[in-house]
Amino acid sequence: MTTLLIWWVAIALETVLLGRALYSRLVGKYPFFFLYLSSVVICDISLFCVSKLEPSAYPDLSRQTEVLNIVLGYGILLEIFTHVLARYPGAERFARVAGLVVFVLVLCLALAYPLVSAGAPQSHFRYSVVERDFLAVQAIFLFVVFGVISYYRIDAGRNITGMIIGYGVWLGTSVAVLALGSYSVASFGQIRILVQPLSYLFSLLTWLSALWSYAPSSASPARLGLRADYESLAASTAETIGKMRAELARTARL
Repeated sequence: MTTLLIWWVAIALETVLLGRALYSRLVGKYPFFFLYLSSVVICDISLFCVSKLEPSAYPDLSRQTEVLNIVLGYGILLEIFTHVLARYPGAERFARVAGLVVFVLVLCLALAYPLVSAGAPQSHFRYSVVERDFLAVQAIFLFVVFGVISYYRIDAGRNITGMIIGYGVWLGTSVAVLALGSYSVASFGQIRILVQPLSYLFSLLTWLSALWSYAPSSASPARLGLRADYESLAASTAETIGKMRAELARTARL
């Protein structure tokens, strides 16, 4: 009964958040985030209907929707990268490309894992390991972004800050729960069935508060340290590339 109640409350909060975003036109400001949230709403409603009408199909559909939402969760990271590093296009582009490369590598691992671990005892356990790895990569990137914001005192704005806190809490909880599941498969389901939904409710409440209206980052520049670091890195990179080109041209003439 508790799980069912959490499920209903989550769907209600998701619907309110999406409705408010459409009304205040936040969907256009943060398309990747609301694409993720829309997918979660549709999946939650679909799973609820399937659990009542066709319970035997629920486990497989649940895993498929979890994979879909984990993949779309990378869109939230891209959203955060884009807005936090908007005034530094080189840094933003590097973070975005690095995130996509790591995502592709983990995706390849996920596709190959069932083949190389065919002798493992439980397919559900194998799936949980892959899911943990996907979420762990997201958590690492989110932690790096949070570190950059804190160190350089970047004003990310209420919207992005709430996005980071809400998604960070859910990511951290999910990774911890899945890690526990790797050591104790028997108690894995009992822990996950309550802790993860509660952390997600906290995330939804955080997002509802932070994204009630548009509140972008301040127009004032970030602390000079970030600009100086970025410009210094860009200058040194350009100088190194110039030297390499000159050396290649000299070698070609020889």
